Amino acid sequence: MSDLQTNSLPLLLEDGSRLDWLGATYATEVTVAGVDRALVRHQLSGASVLRQLIKDGKAAWAVELRCPKTLMARTVTSAEDLTTVKWKTGEVDGEIFLVPGLVALEETTLSSSELTSIWQDGAELHVPRGWWMAKGEAFRTDSLMRSLLSFERAKLDAGQMEVAPDRSSGTLHFTIRMAPDVFDAVPTDRTLQVAALVGVCGWFPRVFKPMEGNDGDEDWADEQPIAQQLRARIEEVDPDIALWEDPTNYDPALVATLLEPFRIISTHGEDDE
Repeated sequence: MSDLQTNSLPLLLEDGSRLDWLGATYATEVTVAGVDRALVRHQLSGASVLRQLIKDGKAAWAVELRCPKTLMARTVTSAEDLTTVKWKTGEVDGEIFLVPGLVALEETTLSSSELTSIWQDGAELHVPRGWWMAKGEAFRTDSLMRSLLSFERAKLDAGQMEVAPDRSSGTLHFTIRMAPDVFDAVPTDRTLQVAALVGVCGWFPRVFKPMEGNDGDEDWADEQPIAQQLRARIEEVDPDIALWEDPTNYDPALVATLLEPFRIISTHGEDDE
């Protein structure tokens, strides 16, 4: 669509940068549940007219899936506020982007009664098929994290988890062994995934050892490739953060939540009509 068309209808953005809606908010929570799928939970507060369009089958929750390297792109829709997005591993290479939102499934009308004064109060707006009525921030799946961690059901007491490095494949990897109750919850609970990453980051000072140079000094420039990738990713966000070569000041929880921040979404005030 042209810029004129894009601006001709109201749009509810997750970042709140447009003021089309009165008191409405849209939020998302994305969980990468494996190498071939992700779960996207949509949360809408206010904007009851949008909820009604979903109930009437005129709009649906949607997630646009893109892989720039392979030029793969498609949109998955669902009537439920939890959208499962799947892809074949052969379809993707490198980073995958997920863009969630709410899309019109057919030509319909939208009441402006809940919109701000920039729209004619009470008038009905014509919405074409395919129009995104709400849109979330683009989420980049972290292929580095997915290649670094794997989850495994284990005979542990309820609520327990343990982390161990694994070099059997020749490449450093971490296995997260979980009690059955935790393992069953981890695909849909991003907080558990971040907790596992905190445990993994706690191992870094022990497994990311520098190589010794000809002069007997340790050379961190020759550290393992996975450590180099992580270092580059972390320092891109915070170049002053203490990393594993400084165990006194290194904070695994800070590093983990810098790579994968916690996302706490309030459930207060949701429109459950």
